[in-house]
Amino acid sequence: MFKSTLFWKVFVLIVLTLLMLVPINMVLEMIDGRNQYRESVIRQIEDGTSGEQTVIGPILVVPYVRLETEIVSDDSKKGKTIKRVNRVQGQSYYLPDNLAVDGSANVEPRKVGIYQTQVYQTQLQFKGSFGKMSLVNDDKITYEKPYLVLALADSRGITAVPTVKLNQHQSEFESGTNYSQLPQGMHAVFPEAILTSQQPLDFEFTISLQGTGQLALMPVGATSTFNLSGNWPHPNFLGQFLPKKREVTEQGFTASWQSSFLANNINNNFGRYDMSDIRQSQAQSRSYSYTEAEYSKDRGMSTIPTFNTSFIEPVNHYQLNTRTVKYAILFISMTFVAFFLFEVLKSLSIHPMQYLLVAAALMVFYVILLALSEHIGFAWAYCIAAVSCSSLIGFYLSAVLKGIWRGISFAIGLLILYAVLYILLQSEDNALLLGAGLLFIVLAVIMTLTRRLDWYKVASPASPASPASPASPASPASPASPASPASPASPASPASPVASTSGGGMQPSGDANIESVAAYDEDSLERRKCRLWK
Repeated sequence: MFKSTLFWKVFVLIVLTLLMLVPINMVLEMIDGRNQYRESVIRQIEDGTSGEQTVIGPILVVPYVRLETEIVSDDSKKGKTIKRVNRVQGQSYYLPDNLAVDGSANVEPRKVGIYQTQVYQTQLQFKGSFGKMSLVNDDKITYEKPYLVLALADSRGITAVPTVKLNQHQSEFESGTNYSQLPQGMHAVFPEAILTSQQPLDFEFTISLQGTGQLALMPVGATSTFNLSGNWPHPNFLGQFLPKKREVTEQGFTASWQSSFLANNINNNFGRYDMSDIRQSQAQSRSYSYTEAEYSKDRGMSTIPTFNTSFIEPVNHYQLNTRTVKYAILFISMTFVAFFLFEVLKSLSIHPMQYLLVAAALMVFYVILLALSEHIGFAWAYCIAAVSCSSLIGFYLSAVLKGIWRGISFAIGLLILYAVLYILLQSEDNALLLGAGLLFIVLAVIMTLTRRLDWYKVASPASPASPASPASPASPASPASPASPASPASPASPASPVASTSGGGMQPSGDANIESVAAYDEDSLERRKCRLWK
């Protein structure tokens, strides 16, 4: 087996295929590095404007002071007891009975160099009501002025100071939330008279916000609805609640969400939410938008339930580049198999260095694709890279395979393969089905072309020259018959199918002799059949 030419050829091809895993990993690292650089540019844009926004509220907070008596010392024998009164400050929060938010978003791309992200301006109109205040009637508890809190993920996005109306009372928002768990945002202070109101507290206000990439709203009401429209034709709806209705057109989108405490349990869990949950939600949504973690099961999910909209790019070319490179080993393997078939079926001799050069041209395709896709988009970049590399390989193989049409045919086959790969990339749902069909077709073609091939003959080492060949010195002229111009070795009969021997008989010589003997045997067989018939 180890002396077989076929064995060593297959072994070398396997080694070359495995070696190509090194440049494939290098290209994947290059894509990841460019992706990280893009994210750093997006963070710079966010630092100059504002980040992804998560809106929590409104929440009605009622501060209070409770007097607690503490016994410092107790001397019962002397009848002396020392007590100390402590003032304990606390906050009670109330969530709305119903909350309705209507908003519109104007999305504009912001570019830094060749990278861009989506910055939006939005106006959110809040309407709803709080139920009647149920305060504890205790002389030891003193209630202070209540205030309405609206928490945000990034307070820099507030573009105007809104005014809020609570029943007949009106107040302007101030900076900060005065709520330790949700520090960023604003609050509006109201008089203590609303605490004794016997009617539900209706509120209404409008806020103007600026953000980057994503807008989310926590449904803090016992029943919450959120209606959002925008001019971005490529929204992505994430989070734990998908919109009940949505419509996306080339001019923009509209979406409507609805939820309640029965579905989200916010009334019982609200006290445990803090800013770390918001940061976790933003990090996961950012991972969804910009990296290959797109296929992670819990992407875009967090401990915070939100109505979420992400203004993403229509195509993330870094994800498509990564998915394309994952098919590189299949491309290289199929190219090597095609070379090997040419070598076996056409009796060509292709050097391993020629295999390696063609594989290098296939790898250059992915580098060109990555570089061009950052400037002109993935589709055009894919087309240019495929045509360029296929043409280069076809030009090179015209000499390697000893035929211009062979090189052109190989280039056309590569273009067809690139077209099939592009269809696989665009059809996520049918990628497995199309890939399985492609592999079956390739295997069927290989089996059809090699169905009559004698692999034992191909695998056997080359046989030495026959001693009975015409060039062999084993047939000198007979000493009893001096050489004459009419002898069998005369150059006047170079194509003679037979050669004279010392015994005067006729002996096959080379391939022509073999064919002559075969024809002679067939003629004898026909004559014997004729005699038997007579």
